[in-house]
Amino acid sequence: MTVGLAAILILFSLLAYGGAGGCLAVARGRAAEQERDLGMVGVAVLLLGFGMLCSAVLGGVAAVLAVGGPTTGTVYLFAAQRIGLFQMRSGPLGEVPAEESHQTG
Repeated sequence: MTVGLAAILILFSLLAYGGAGGCLAVARGRAAEQERDLGMVGVAVLLLGFGMLCSAVLGGVAAVLAVGGPTTGTVYLFAAQRIGLFQMRSGPLGEVPAEESHQTG
């Protein structure tokens, strides 16, 4: 396998896995709004299949797990945060923002 073919396969697999993660986030966001979007789930399945095929040709099952899992998961997290399913915050551990503190008593 030439370097050019390997580069094209990894590029296509990264794009497919990224698209699948975004589609899954959009489908979950619509499901939270009580809408079923089977079309978006279907697109995610097709993109996952294409990404798995490109990765498998490139490096077998190990490449599918090494490229597919982290890429799909990362894009899903960023897309889900972007559409408002949850929020990721940074800051010192143990510090609770004022609006989330609960007083008992």
